[in-house]
Amino acid sequence: MSRVVIVGNGGHARACLDAWNPAAGTPVGCVGPDPADALGVPYLGDDSDLEHLVQDGTSHAFVALGSNRVRRELTSRCLDAGLVMTTVIAPSAQVGATARVGAGTIVLHKAVVGANVVLGAGSIVNTAASVDHDCVVGDFVHIAPGVHLAGTVHVGDGAMIGIGASVVPGVSIGAGAVVGAGAVVLKDVPAGSTVVGVPAQELRS
Repeated sequence: MSRVVIVGNGGHARACLDAWNPAAGTPVGCVGPDPADALGVPYLGDDSDLEHLVQDGTSHAFVALGSNRVRRELTSRCLDAGLVMTTVIAPSAQVGATARVGAGTIVLHKAVVGANVVLGAGSIVNTAASVDHDCVVGDFVHIAPGVHLAGTVHVGDGAMIGIGASVVPGVSIGAGAVVGAGAVVLKDVPAGSTVVGVPAQELRS
């Protein structure tokens, strides 16, 4: 069984450990900024210690940070240190037999990932979210709790789909876009933009 270091020790890390599947390996401890919040596993220092963990026999890492940007940065540091990213599918989640889940991604409690879905690396499908058939989700995306993506939706790298949002079939959400909480997305969302409301409209400064 692989030895896994949890990178991060805040609220999202607690949620990840609560949904942990033994198939993802054995968490040997966490690294993070606050030694007082060690998540019930040993505190191993801050993230400057990653190379030493590899030397001590830790082979895998899971980056448990909610920010897409920071998760990407820390994943790169883990890979540079020689760690392999592990993937976590909560025991209560449902993932289609033909779905593909990228390294470092987590599918949390009660989430559903449908047939022929592609989830990129380092992404989050959060609690009770659903990603229907033939969706393609990029790297370091966060699909928040209660989101529903209908079939054949494309989500670009680094996008954030806010809690409770819904996206109709065939829509594309551009890289780095933000979909606000509760939004209903009926048309394509440009890269880097923010949309809110029902129906979702782009926020303009």
